[in-house]
Amino acid sequence: MLNDNPNIFTGNPLDRAGNQRRNPDWVAAQRDHADAQMLVISKADPLIIRDTPKSRLSWLTLDALTLLRGEPELVLLGLENDSPRYAVNVTGQEEAFSGMGEFAVLRQAAPYLSPRDLSVAGQAVWLISWHYRHRHCAKDGGPTVLADGGFKRINPATGAEHFPRTDPVAIVLPTFGDEVCMGRGVNFPEGFFSAFAGFLEPCETLEECGVRELKEEAGLDVREIEYAFSQPWPFPSSLMVGFEAKVASKELTLDPDEIAEARWFSRTEIEAMLAPGRSEPPFAPPPFAIAHQLLKRWVCR
Repeated sequence: MLNDNPNIFTGNPLDRAGNQRRNPDWVAAQRDHADAQMLVISKADPLIIRDTPKSRLSWLTLDALTLLRGEPELVLLGLENDSPRYAVNVTGQEEAFSGMGEFAVLRQAAPYLSPRDLSVAGQAVWLISWHYRHRHCAKDGGPTVLADGGFKRINPATGAEHFPRTDPVAIVLPTFGDEVCMGRGVNFPEGFFSAFAGFLEPCETLEECGVRELKEEAGLDVREIEYAFSQPWPFPSSLMVGFEAKVASKELTLDPDEIAEARWFSRTEIEAMLAPGRSEPPFAPPPFAIAHQLLKRWVCR
């Protein structure tokens, strides 16, 4: 199953060094490693080198830290062949890296980066974004400091610990016979359809979330729900958990606050929507989206 996941941001090759990073001395020693490298992030945009037809991440040695003002926090992503790989937030100091690459919006760069680079960039963007949003403690508002190489923050005054959060989302493709249903969200462009999705609520399983979302958004009653695969989604910190669900009928009752329109599609229509270079609506989600892979999985059965 680990090798069968078709979604981007999966298959991260780095050893996250979960045991070693709890040792502050070990973490400190990694900064002196001869092969240590870092990926710089501006807001949520990694520095990349644009090549044709592919691009690649721009890895820099830690000597580049001297280009930055202040004391930037180095976030340890993990080890590659025992060599540490870091990420660092350079927002506001982008000019220091002129000529070393360009900062790219990760969604837009996704089609041009390798699966390996995407998985590492996704982790880097996720962690850097979390650290930026959690510089103060939710308990008393006090400042927090990086710990465990960047996989934790601590409030030194109270000892309160904060860990990188993940916001689970159930995304569901409903089926009835040989058809699937997709909806167009109120903020989607005309002609663009996707699976139905929603965030997990307190004390709810992911399956229950998927059943609830289909009922709330489309009025569909689920008879069976089957897990397909999941996808990390670093915008900023979601885990998309994909399901396929057999529903009791095709009758739709839409939530107008969430869904502008929805319709049922035949297998032939979905095959045409997934074809590369399609230029006429209706449109399916792009290949880097888990909804695209759910559709592809269903068509290939």
